[in-house]
Amino acid sequence: MPRRVAALLGPAPVARAWPPAFTAVGLAVWGAAAGATVSALSSANAAVTLFFALKAATPL
Repeated sequence: MPRRVAALLGPAPVARAWPPAFTAVGLAVWGAAAGATVSALSSANAAVTLFFALKAATPL
């Protein structure tokens, strides 16, 4: 039986959602995820601060 056919008929490989944390790839993935989280929180903080600054400065 050819290898391609055997690979299709065999069990599916185990899928991993995240690589192991203490490898070069794992550290890169976790670092990117942490950076994206910090960036999103910083943007949200800036938006809330701007909203309150504009609300306080607008005489309505």
